[in-house]
Amino acid sequence: MAMVKDVAEGYIIVSEHTFKKFQAADLQGFSAELEKFTREVRGTAAPPNDIDAVQKRNRKLQRLYQVAQILNAVIARRRRG
Repeated sequence: MAMVKDVAEGYIIVSEHTFKKFQAADLQGFSAELEKFTREVRGTAAPPNDIDAVQKRNRKLQRLYQVAQILNAVIARRRRG
């Protein structure tokens, strides 16, 4: 969960090479934590008049969605062989 939070905050930049040493079980665990944290962030609502808070929330969600795309690509590639 700590890595997912760091990714959301922008402290860790993720690429396919980030997951190179992950085993299949690690990828599934990371995927589950990613989904859980994404739901948590989506569930928090920023006040509509607080532009900075809205932008921060949207940046977090964007980073999380990008990581989900990369992670799904890595899992699919490993399944193919």
